[in-house]
Amino acid sequence: MRKFWGLIMFVCLLFSGNCFAMQFSQPVEIGITGYQQAGGTGVMIKGATYNNGSYYTKLKKNNRNSYEKGVARYGNGKDALYVHYNFGKDDLRFGGKDIENTIANDYLIIQMYKINSDEQITLYPLYNTYGPELNYIIIGRRSDGRFVKYIDTNEITKRYFGWNGENISPIVYRNISTQGDTLIIEYQKRNGIKGNFYFKWDDKAQWFSVKQGSEEMVRS
Repeated sequence: MRKFWGLIMFVCLLFSGNCFAMQFSQPVEIGITGYQQAGGTGVMIKGATYNNGSYYTKLKKNNRNSYEKGVARYGNGKDALYVHYNFGKDDLRFGGKDIENTIANDYLIIQMYKINSDEQITLYPLYNTYGPELNYIIIGRRSDGRFVKYIDTNEITKRYFGWNGENISPIVYRNISTQGDTLIIEYQKRNGIKGNFYFKWDDKAQWFSVKQGSEEMVRS
């Protein structure tokens, strides 16, 4: 048996050196939240396993489609994602049950995804689907239970494409996927050029490195 495991270790080192790297599952959509666009009234909560909030009734007294203030939970157990919302303050926060362990996100309509790993880290890509700007913020629950923001594609746009944060972003992002220990997000410029960003998990740093892939013309 010792010889067998020794052989496995040798093969790992010989071919990749990466046999025990983090392994991410493919993203799975868990729900949608954001600001109700029909009349701009309240916060919509879709797909939640639990929602404790008051309806937004300031414009329509019998409204039962959107909420004013409360907490929603997506999923169950320790890996559940909580959304703390307050329409009056335009405040959406994502993370743990304790609001102090959350991260703010001001996107208007947000598709939420979950990515599991074979280690004690769970990722939640939050995808902005409203308007001409399509962006990701990727937060995660660490092994100690704390939530952190790992990736913000607006920051990637500023770093790699010289965007100053004003006007419409010159880049849209879509189609997140995983390959082993790497997240892959497709980007597209307004002029039709597209490519990928590769976010590889660094176990030593407990963070992601960033690499821009080759670009190619989008075929019509």
